Amino acid sequence: MDAKAIRRNLDNLDVLDPRLVALTDPTGAAAEQFRMLHLRLDRLRDQRPIPVIALTSAVAGEGKSLTVANLAACAARRGRKAALVDCDFRRPAVARLFGLGPGPGLAQALAGNESVAKASRMGPSGLTLVPTGEAPDDPAGLFAGKGFSAFVDGLREVHDEIYLDLPPILPFADALVAAAVADGVVVVVRNGQTPAEQVEEAVASLAGAPLLGCVLTGCGDGATAYRKYYARR
Repeated sequence: MDAKAIRRNLDNLDVLDPRLVALTDPTGAAAEQFRMLHLRLDRLRDQRPIPVIALTSAVAGEGKSLTVANLAACAARRGRKAALVDCDFRRPAVARLFGLGPGPGLAQALAGNESVAKASRMGPSGLTLVPTGEAPDDPAGLFAGKGFSAFVDGLREVHDEIYLDLPPILPFADALVAAAVADGVVVVVRNGQTPAEQVEEAVASLAGAPLLGCVLTGCGDGATAYRKYYARR
């Protein structure tokens, strides 16, 4: 297969989840909201380097995976060398959202069975995708060692922006351990669904982490309408 054919295959939108609006509907209102969020992150980057940004939530079902995937896609479409790493072994989403087939991923790289390059896939607009791969029995244990930090450092060497899709904070220890490698952490909250007490508990558990703010999802008309609230802390 020649280079042009490979590129057409990588940019085949038919395999993408339609909720990846930054790629499937880049001129729509929802995609514009993600671009606005990305621009707000850029304003923070003007003040200090924030190459690695982790997104998490208090509990499952708050839209963090869609948010981080669309953010990473926005970065790639703006010409940034961007990477999206699926760190949610409990409920992986990157492979499903981008229509990736089976293969190695983060778990195999952290176990020392694969290199960063072999654990990565090339996605649309040149976005580097790192799926979870086969889930281990103890995900938190993988993040606790030096391997995860070294893996992210390897991505830092060749990418401008790296986005980590972490598991929810309250049910699992994984997020707190994995967040330690990030330069900034964003908490995703679903409008009208997440109790304030859970959000407060999640934010409190991130004490000492470089918390950037919150993103409010599920606002507006329709399932794909998002209004972003971003507050520096």
